[in-house]
Amino acid sequence: MNRQTVVSAVVLGILYGMVALGPALGFLMGSALLSKWINIGRNEFPNGITTNDPRWIGRWWAGFLVSASSLTILSFLLCTFPAKLPRDISQTTQSLDKSQSTESVCALGQAATRRHTLPKLSHPTQCKGLCQLSKLRDILTSIVDLLMNFTYLLIVLINSVESILVVSFTTFMVKYIESVFNLSSSLSSTLTGSIVVPAAVFGTFTGGYLVRRFHMGILQCIKMILTACTISWLGLIALLFLKCQSTTIYQGDTTCSKLCHCSPHVYEPVCYQEQVTYLSPCHAGCTNINGADYSNCTCLAKNQSVRSGSCQNACFTETFIFLSILFLVTFFQTLMATPQLMIILRSVQHELQSFGLGLENCIMKVLAQIPAPILFGIIIDNQCLFWSQATCDRRGSCFLYNGDRLPFTLFGTAIIIKGISFCLLIVLLIVTIRQHRMPNHGSSSCTTTTALPLSASTQIEQHLEQENPLITTPS
Repeated sequence: MNRQTVVSAVVLGILYGMVALGPALGFLMGSALLSKWINIGRNEFPNGITTNDPRWIGRWWAGFLVSASSLTILSFLLCTFPAKLPRDISQTTQSLDKSQSTESVCALGQAATRRHTLPKLSHPTQCKGLCQLSKLRDILTSIVDLLMNFTYLLIVLINSVESILVVSFTTFMVKYIESVFNLSSSLSSTLTGSIVVPAAVFGTFTGGYLVRRFHMGILQCIKMILTACTISWLGLIALLFLKCQSTTIYQGDTTCSKLCHCSPHVYEPVCYQEQVTYLSPCHAGCTNINGADYSNCTCLAKNQSVRSGSCQNACFTETFIFLSILFLVTFFQTLMATPQLMIILRSVQHELQSFGLGLENCIMKVLAQIPAPILFGIIIDNQCLFWSQATCDRRGSCFLYNGDRLPFTLFGTAIIIKGISFCLLIVLLIVTIRQHRMPNHGSSSCTTTTALPLSASTQIEQHLEQENPLITTPS
């Protein structure tokens, strides 16, 4: 393993770490904005609604303006970069001697640029002959070459399965903490951003450092990923049983409130002795109001009253343990990022590395990043107890989730998905061990092709000259 390969693991770790740092700033900014009322210029909250009220609507739209402005500024900075970055010629020449053969037309199309020297063309329009990869046939050939690489295919599937958990938890963890542990949306966003995301940054940096420190090859990277997957799997099982042991009863229509004809879509929670939460004062049969208290309630004992707002059942111990385990799960989940990428880069031939990363990104979006929020959104919506009404025939947002069943459905699904990833890792480990035990297996056994002789590049250049005699190679 040369020095450039070793250093690249640390660079990739830093890259992924900075990518994970962005959501941390987003969660903190979202927490600050969600604690502000949706409209600007109103100093008082309408109708006494506070941030702990389920009817609270934060300033969600401001985050899009801040993000769009930041991206616009960064786009102008990116325009100052040169069209092509300088490369180390000695490094390019060294990679030529270690180049690998392939039947794909991509190798022929890029052979002329392997020594970082472009062929001399008699006319600029003849550059079209070098763009072999742009042809549809060559793209399909490259896709087939990558999908026939069993190591590449398995690690891409593993990355896709793991991305389902990452995308889903990033999207719904704030709502989960808010619903299960009875916290406000702003506080849930702050906890998620300040606890979980730093674990992702630290895990990514650590993964890149370990790959560099121990000079890990493909087999060592798989073992590291398998260990991290097992630990995070056990953490998910522990999170399955952590929830707030609430004694609150949510009461809707009862016999005493049927004559009031209460709407099932109006959610104005009132609390009775911190034990029973009624959907509205109407569901408690209350007829008198005194500030934040309601009295003369037919569903209560005589001279009893209820207060505005849901009953609060704080469980700080369970919340602290949950966040601590979630920190470890996130750390080991992101610890796998750099080793997974290194396996992809070392399991395909050099000419297909960039194309392989692009194909992996497309597969992950199709299999994970697009369907995952839909899948987990349906799972969470099925645990809704009370819905608002948007129109006459359509339901709106969910007022209240079942905090007792939500952990089992959400983390139960996550455990099953993690189990699929674990099984794929076992298969990948067995395949890699068999490849390393094959006879005549050299140090470059992580790839699926054999090395070219030293004169291979010359043969490819001659082949290009035969196809296009107008192309002349430098002496």
